[in-house]
Amino acid sequence: MSSPLRVLITNIYLTGRTGTEVVVRDLALGLRAAGHLPMVYSPELGGIAREIAAAGIPVTDDLDHLPHGPEIIHGHHHVETVEALERFPDACAIYVCHDRLAWHDVPPLFPRILRYVAVDLNCRERLTESGLIPEDRIEVMYNWVRTDRFLPRPPLPPHPTRALIFSNYAGIGTHLEPIQEACWALGIPVDVIGRGAGTAMDRPEALLGAYDIVFAKARCALEAMATGAAVVLCDTRGLGPLVTLGKVAILRPWNFGMRCLNMPLEVLRIKRQVARYDPDDARAVSGYIRQHANFDAALDRYLRLYADVLAEWRTQPVRRRMEHREYLRATVQRLGALERGVGDTGYLPWMPALSLRDRARVRLRIRQAPARVQCDAVFDIRVELGNGTGSPLGTFPPFPLNFACRWLSRLTRRILVREGERTPFPRALDPGQAEAYRIRATAPHHPGTYVVRATLVQEGLRWLDRRFPRVFADTTITVT
Repeated sequence: MSSPLRVLITNIYLTGRTGTEVVVRDLALGLRAAGHLPMVYSPELGGIAREIAAAGIPVTDDLDHLPHGPEIIHGHHHVETVEALERFPDACAIYVCHDRLAWHDVPPLFPRILRYVAVDLNCRERLTESGLIPEDRIEVMYNWVRTDRFLPRPPLPPHPTRALIFSNYAGIGTHLEPIQEACWALGIPVDVIGRGAGTAMDRPEALLGAYDIVFAKARCALEAMATGAAVVLCDTRGLGPLVTLGKVAILRPWNFGMRCLNMPLEVLRIKRQVARYDPDDARAVSGYIRQHANFDAALDRYLRLYADVLAEWRTQPVRRRMEHREYLRATVQRLGALERGVGDTGYLPWMPALSLRDRARVRLRIRQAPARVQCDAVFDIRVELGNGTGSPLGTFPPFPLNFACRWLSRLTRRILVREGERTPFPRALDPGQAEAYRIRATAPHHPGTYVVRATLVQEGLRWLDRRFPRVFADTTITVT
């Protein structure tokens, strides 16, 4: 772009150091350093707002007090983004979804939002699940870390000597206690940085280098990995793995976040992850993050996206009198669909992670399957599922259940085709009920006699046939 670009960034608040607040600060400072004219709007201002303003960037809680109108709005959070769009009718916008579940991150359906950005695959599901946002309007742009702030620490010791819980949610009754118990049993002192423990810091980069192993998720995990600490993914929702070089590229598309926390918060499991500590591997992970998650590359991608959106906006006809009506209609239609869903089912569709006890109370059996199919054939298997849990089962967020089939060797029971087609639940299966379903399967390319396994997969967490108590049913099919 030849002339400075006027960009307005919105956020629900700028009072602490949550993920989006750090994003706003980094993005505003980066745009300013690149010669552009960023501005920031938030109804609630605090310390991080003052940090941005100290760099000469306009920060306000009143859109009427901005020095000039924006060309493009970089929207975070529904209400604040729509406020800015209503106030500046000549600007187009992108909307960035940072959270899979929070009410304030519900994507607004507004005509001048020309692109929707998800910071990971979990948020992309939120953008696509309604079917109201066209796929070609959605992009995934992973979060970054400021590698100029979070500098590499000295080499890690052979064994961890200091641990850190890096989370705003760590407090009494959370993941704080099992982590403390595990670390104490291993003889590793553990500290806490975060708002929940009353130890929030404006500059965590000044302290992270003093810790060998860090328990964190999402942005906190990124920052800790960038410094070179070994990181165990963990938060109030559950426990994830210690991030290794073999796993880092798989975990990053999920932002090292909630969908990666697929184990219960048990002391023994935490100790097992700590036991995987490897200084050389942690250094390799740090190198990967510093190369692939650096801020400069992310800023370049956003600038290219701004240019594409502005070019498209300048070719569109002006029809602004209908915008407010279209936004309200789309919002009311979504509310109506939600009301119908609640009326039909009696509850809000919600699929939490199934506990060990719940998995033991789910029963699956095959009622009918063909004895013989042709290679590459697509066919149905009839199964019956019984729900002995106290909650409905279904293909709902945050951890939707789907039916799936795996193909195994008849002799060794080794899995030959891991990822079969998913079949969603057509509706929720209520507690105490059993129902028959047709699930889709595709035969392998090579003939032979196989074991076909019908099972369930809880997306982002686990296959329910892998660990006890296991949920599956097998049958034998010959492929000709």
